[in-house]
Amino acid sequence: MPELPEVETIVRQLRPKLIGQIIEKVDILRPQQWKQNNPAQVQAQLINKQITAVDRFAKFISMDFDDDGQLIIHLRMTGKLSWYDSEPRIDVYSRTVFYFKSGSVLIFSDTRALGRLTYFNCETRNLWKARIGVEPLSKEWNLKHFRELIRRSTLDAKSFLMDQKKVAGIGNIYANEILFRSHIHPLRKVNTLKPSEIRMLFKKISSVLRLAIDKMGTSLGDGKQNFRSLYNIEGEFQNMILVYNRTGDPCPGCGAPLQKLRQKQRSSFYCKLCQK
Repeated sequence: MPELPEVETIVRQLRPKLIGQIIEKVDILRPQQWKQNNPAQVQAQLINKQITAVDRFAKFISMDFDDDGQLIIHLRMTGKLSWYDSEPRIDVYSRTVFYFKSGSVLIFSDTRALGRLTYFNCETRNLWKARIGVEPLSKEWNLKHFRELIRRSTLDAKSFLMDQKKVAGIGNIYANEILFRSHIHPLRKVNTLKPSEIRMLFKKISSVLRLAIDKMGTSLGDGKQNFRSLYNIEGEFQNMILVYNRTGDPCPGCGAPLQKLRQKQRSSFYCKLCQK
C-alpha cells in the first residue's frame, strides 16, 4: 500500500504537470470507486474546471479547482496514477480517465479496485481532514503534541504509529523501520516509553519518512501491484530497509536473527535484543 513517502513522490511529479490544466472530459470506468458521489454528476461537474493546486495530506492526494472545489484520491492498496502527454494506454485496470484540453491524459488505475475518489464542492472541501490525525511532515507536528498523544494512548507502539487518527500517513513498512531505528519493541505500550525514548521515536518518524521521500518511496515485489511513480519508475528505499520482511536475517545492529510476529493481521519484524 502506498504510504506517505510514495504519495508524496507522486504529488511532486503531478504538481508541475497538473497545475493550470483544464478538464475536457472524465471517463469513470468503475463507478463503485466514487462511493460518496453520483458518478454521472461528477463527470458533468468536472468539465471545464481548471486545476489550481495539487497537494498531499497523509496518504491522500488533493486537487483544488478554480471554483474552490476539491478532488481527493486515496490510492489505498494498489491504486496508481499514470500521466500521458498523448495517446494514453487504457487497459482493464483503468478505473477513471481524466482528459485535459491540452491533449494530456491522467489515468487512475487500480488492480484490486480498492482506491477511492471523491469530489467536494467549495462548502464541503477539507471536511474529510477532521477524521485524520496530525501528519509528521506538517507544520502542526511537534514534540509537545506527540507526547500528549502518547500519554493518552494505551496502544502498543506499532498500532500507535499506524493509527491514522493519531499519526497520519505511516503504514506497515515504515512503522517497522521507525521502531527498529528507535530501539522500541512493536508490542511495547507507548505510554510506558521514557522521555528519551519518546524524543527518539519523534525524531526517527520524521527522519525515516524524509529519507524514503528522497529515495522516491519503496517498491517491493513484482507485477502490477508493486509501487511505481507517475512515470512507472520504482522507488529505491527498499535498498535501505533494515528489518521489514527480513525474518531470519542477521540484525544490522547486533547480528541476532530478526524475528517476526503477527499484530492485528499485519506482520511485524524486529530484533529481540535491540528493541525493548
